[in-house]
Amino acid sequence: MTTTLAIKDLSVNEELDTRAMRAVRGGFVPFMPVFSAVKIDSTFNAQQLIGQTQNVVNMNGNNTAFADDIKSHVSSTQNAENNIYR
Repeated sequence: MTTTLAIKDLSVNEELDTRAMRAVRGGFVPFMPVFSAVKIDSTFNAQQLIGQTQNVVNMNGNNTAFADDIKSHVSSTQNAENNIYR
């Protein structure tokens, strides 16, 4: 909706004072504009899979006949870690 205001009874060099300007009003819209609410979505889905396989075979002294006091030590370690940083 557009409203045009024309003041015709003033001479070209005349200015309106504060009191006169108070009488000149423009139109207004009788309702507030509708804005959608701001939605900030920071959710996410993350899937991390760790698949590990470890086979340790100690064949020290295998296929040895008549051997004694065979010593063998096997120490194996396996680690895995998943991290999601936001």
